[in-house]
Amino acid sequence: MIQDMHNPEYYFQQYEVKNSESGMHELRCGMYADSAKCLPHEEILVESEKNKSSERHTCIVISIPGLNNWVKKRQKESVYSSRNATSSSHKRGLDENNCETMNYLEPIRKKEKVSQMDAEKMDTTEDDTRKQCALSKEYILNFPIPIDDGKACIVKIYEETAIKLNEIIEIIGFISLDPLLNTVHDFDETMTEAEMNVHHPPTSLVPRLHAIKIIHSIKQDIKTLPQMMSKAELVRYDLRVMLSQLLFGDHLAADYLICHLLSSIYMRRDYLCLGTYPLNITHFPMVEYKEFAKELYKFIILLTEKSHLLEITLENLNDLTLSPKKDYECNRLTSGVLQLSDNTHLVIDETGLTTGEISYAGRENYNALCDLVNFQKVTYDFKFYKMDYETDIPVLILSEAKSFIPCETQVVLKIDSESKNIYPEIVGIAEQYLRDEDRLANIRQYLEVVRDVKFEFNDEDVIKEIQNDFVRLKEINKNANRLHSLMVLARLLSLSYGSNTLTRQYWKQAVQMELERLNRLPEKKEI
Repeated sequence: MIQDMHNPEYYFQQYEVKNSESGMHELRCGMYADSAKCLPHEEILVESEKNKSSERHTCIVISIPGLNNWVKKRQKESVYSSRNATSSSHKRGLDENNCETMNYLEPIRKKEKVSQMDAEKMDTTEDDTRKQCALSKEYILNFPIPIDDGKACIVKIYEETAIKLNEIIEIIGFISLDPLLNTVHDFDETMTEAEMNVHHPPTSLVPRLHAIKIIHSIKQDIKTLPQMMSKAELVRYDLRVMLSQLLFGDHLAADYLICHLLSSIYMRRDYLCLGTYPLNITHFPMVEYKEFAKELYKFIILLTEKSHLLEITLENLNDLTLSPKKDYECNRLTSGVLQLSDNTHLVIDETGLTTGEISYAGRENYNALCDLVNFQKVTYDFKFYKMDYETDIPVLILSEAKSFIPCETQVVLKIDSESKNIYPEIVGIAEQYLRDEDRLANIRQYLEVVRDVKFEFNDEDVIKEIQNDFVRLKEINKNANRLHSLMVLARLLSLSYGSNTLTRQYWKQAVQMELERLNRLPEKKEI
């Protein structure tokens, strides 16, 4: 994930080198390298007319925050499979071009130096690197949330490409682990020590990657779409059976949760984000099952590719940094918890929230959560100004009563007494239920594929019925400000059954769901 972007840096795209022993001149390419290479008996002709300077863009990429372990395992298996499939052809290609390849790499593999000053500092480089890593590893890596075995990398980009913060990309390029980089940049007097530590960290901790190609997104194979849509209703049935049991036998809550898991923004108009569907599930038996939120989240992890559990306590609300902020002392963007990539399922657990005094930082965090839930935006603080960044992060709020964060859709659980009495056993059965690898794989693919299906409202009869129903609902409830929410629910419900158009059946079902949900509220809302 792209975590930050730095200013472009200038480099020699082409430079002339003179051999002081033979007097020979040679042109070398400066691309895909961190510094101009020069052996002890050579010198770079800085004033040569043949030199060509250029600029390359730099950005900081980190391991994807919230990426769940089953996805990491799948990615590793895919890489190993790809390597095994191509190893023989690669080996043959290397053998055929062995001489040319070795000649090209020879100058880089030799012991080189950039300047006499670098050589004098070599003895201290290892100690400085060790000290820097020991004192500020977490600070340098700058992850928004903890990432097991997470990595950071400085990427050098040579071609014009449209990239944006928090975007997921794949990069093909040359990796650089040259320990001399720390020494070279020690002499940059334009930077403060703090900026040096951030922009030129040890390569053992933050390697450099010189990009040849950037792949912006890997879409689901289009061939799998018709196949998944044809069996969507069956997969939905399996998912609904499991979720309803985890929600104490509540089938309505399971239907809403399925729609939530499939939600994704398909249109933005001003502050209105069509497609997002934040959900607040409340009134679960907290006294008997204090760990309900964490138990449910374990299954969210198993089903979704990216997720994060944010426990909201009074202390966390006051102390956490949720929004990214610009640190001008070291000239970088300091991550906040909400700096997540699109389609990362954020589960907010309010069960530990108590009354108390909220600090100024706590109020800022509260506003950040409200903006995310209701407007799908996160405000980045650049000290002298603030900038809103659009997000697409599904938010599920689990709270004992109505959430303190305004959320349009609250579902009050209807507890089945039998499910409540044997809930620990139900959790065990649900785990066993997902041990069927085919069932689990189908559910995962269902949640991944159906979300991006193109949907159409093209039935005029259905549109007229929607208008008539909403006029009737408006007469009953004296309000019509939830039409867009009801339309989103009907769309998600249709998709969940494998239909990419809204039928009269799914519209009626969505209206019935909404009426039942409203009837459960302690203080009945107007639709």
